[in-house]
Amino acid sequence: MRSRTLVALAVLFVVFGGLAVGGLVTERSSGTSLTMSWVSGTDRDIGGNHHAPAVARANEGWLVYAPVSGRSDTTGCALVALDGATGEKRWDDGIPAPDCAIHSVADPTVADYDGDGTAEVLVATTEERLAAHDPATGDVEFTYNLTNYGYTRPLVTDVTGDDRPEIVAVDVSGTVSVIRPDGTTVWERSLDAYTWGQPAVADFDGDGGQEVAVAAGSAGELHLFEHDGDRAWAEPTTFEGSITWMATGQADSDAATEIVVATAAGGRVATIDGDGRTIWQRDFGSLAAVHNVTDGDRDGDSEVYAVDESGVLTALTATTGETEWTTTLTSADVQMMPPPDVGDVDGNDRPEIVAVTNDGRVSVVDPRSGAVLTTHEREASIFTHPVLADVDGDGAGEVFVMYADGRVARFDVAPG
Repeated sequence: MRSRTLVALAVLFVVFGGLAVGGLVTERSSGTSLTMSWVSGTDRDIGGNHHAPAVARANEGWLVYAPVSGRSDTTGCALVALDGATGEKRWDDGIPAPDCAIHSVADPTVADYDGDGTAEVLVATTEERLAAHDPATGDVEFTYNLTNYGYTRPLVTDVTGDDRPEIVAVDVSGTVSVIRPDGTTVWERSLDAYTWGQPAVADFDGDGGQEVAVAAGSAGELHLFEHDGDRAWAEPTTFEGSITWMATGQADSDAATEIVVATAAGGRVATIDGDGRTIWQRDFGSLAAVHNVTDGDRDGDSEVYAVDESGVLTALTATTGETEWTTTLTSADVQMMPPPDVGDVDGNDRPEIVAVTNDGRVSVVDPRSGAVLTTHEREASIFTHPVLADVDGDGAGEVFVMYADGRVARFDVAPG
């Protein structure tokens, strides 16, 4: 690995590091139950795993694709496919020991990048490459060399408007690449700044085309590129502190998609329009995080669910940034807080908020009031958002959580 890579690894370990220990405690309230149905055997003797898995159907079943990292210069780093029903390992693709580090395998995505009718698993690694794997066997069928290791999830979508998918990959040093399925480059732009927030592709300016939004740098720069790689804004929109989390969605009544960012220093959460204008912003102190923009309480208006270092979850009206409610998820002195996800996890045809805390709690929260319906506590840190997917076909999403010790757990929720 390059020396620049090693510096980034050290900096990010300060934010996402920590120690994990074993042990299980379950708490139930309000009649809603949260049951751990399995926990994977992918534990590592390191407490810094912080990349989220992907969950998707493969052949006749569902697989959980877990990005597992271990100690440097070991064979503990791999993309591991787990059976969604049992948690048993189906296959893994290991990272060579010289490239094994805490960021070895980034968040994977599952998508049919080449139009062959099969959704492949795409992931960037510290081998400084992007790879596409056969979802059922793990065989590598495509690779693309990056300029540095990948930290964020690649995206598969029609960026250029030619009715064919492209891959959008952003490596940690801020090189943005739009790639054809044959491995040729459509366009590439270098921001020459560390990039940690998840990039996004959508129609952000309402012109009917796709733009690429990328956050980069310690000054909190947000860049927007047109479908052909031209800059949509002459200058990036800037915030104090690195943008470490980014979400997109409909925050108002127009056709354009809005961008919501969260910064580390200052804990700022802000919504940005397609012209680069900041619609609203709130400061939460430190290490703010967001993951999605959605109408969780079904009141007709979208919400932003933000967390910060204080352990408090805040529901914000997406249009104005006003607080709808707050709830304390943990009173522990946590190092950071991962953002929650939203979906119907108990089969009642209404969404719930699934919130995780850095000290190992998984909670189901009522999006109408912020009431915590049930909590499960495991004595292992969590540094990334949960993933929701209905793998058993019962109409309710199951909850998948990556713990810092490298284990993935599946939770099932039953209503009260």
